[in-house]
Amino acid sequence: VAPAGPSSAGATGPDVAAAVDEVKRLLDQGRITRAVDILGGILPAAAERHGAHSPVVRSLRKQYAATLMDNGEYRRALPELRMLAEEYAQESGAGATRQALQFHYEAAQCLEQLGEVAQALQEYRTLLPYFERYPDDPGRPLEIRRSIGHLLLAQGERGAAEQFLSRLLYD
Repeated sequence: VAPAGPSSAGATGPDVAAAVDEVKRLLDQGRITRAVDILGGILPAAAERHGAHSPVVRSLRKQYAATLMDNGEYRRALPELRMLAEEYAQESGAGATRQALQFHYEAAQCLEQLGEVAQALQEYRTLLPYFERYPDDPGRPLEIRRSIGHLLLAQGERGAAEQFLSRLLYD
């Protein structure tokens, strides 16, 4: 008997829990592309069943975006990350704010990987002051500064890039 997979559907649609289990198994096996396909396929059914902004769908969307990034599919990950950032930004509390910032950071990484230098630079510059406020992750502002320096270099702003990157020596 074959295990219940994401393509098996009952009267109420695909089995989200079975799909999540299958995705975990595939990721453990290094089969990221197949995991992406399953997550992308199950999201609409999960949204219909649980609501587009439900915790179940949000969790699936987070896994989907992370898996897309792991698979180098930055163009497909970008709208998911922006949607997640927007959802978290509408909530109150430090945890929601931090999550929103994290998704914006990941979106900036996607832009950088896609060669969207000006947009990535703008996103990183916007994020830097926020991440500088979080003492629990001192490495993140350094990563952002390094990315800004490299993006300035990519834009041909050698002097600004050198100045920015040299300040990293003192951080």
